[in-house]
Amino acid sequence: MAKLVVIYGTGTGHTGEMAEQIDDGARSEGLETEVILLGNVTEDVPGGGRTTSVDDALAIMDSADAVAIGSSTYNMLPVVFVEQLLEKAGSLDLSGKVGTAFGPYATRPKAVGIVIVAMKSWGMDVLEPGLQVSGAITGKIKQESRELGESIARALSEKS
Repeated sequence: MAKLVVIYGTGTGHTGEMAEQIDDGARSEGLETEVILLGNVTEDVPGGGRTTSVDDALAIMDSADAVAIGSSTYNMLPVVFVEQLLEKAGSLDLSGKVGTAFGPYATRPKAVGIVIVAMKSWGMDVLEPGLQVSGAITGKIKQESRELGESIARALSEKS
């Protein structure tokens, strides 16, 4: 079974809401999925969550068939752990894998574009333009996120 890994970094939790919907959409189309919140180390966190270090996320990313990377935009850049992931992921052979990006922004949408440029440089088959949203995560945005997950599944299906 094909696998999608949804990797994200967040400041306010909005990117995580989008990640969960992308996951739901992909699973509804039959993909195996894993959702990863980036952090300093791989550990369980209070409230039942878990963070994954950038190095551990890279290993999971390397074994997946598709990758969706999410980040909010902070100071015109992806959040710090996503930046670190982008810097290190160039050492992997991700060519031919399906990829896309998603994330919220407050004033200027930059992070999604930065992630897409990186994915293209790695030789990934990128679903463009990804999903950039402004403000709170509404029902419409949740639906668009779910549809992005479904689109990833369809793109993988077409490759096989």
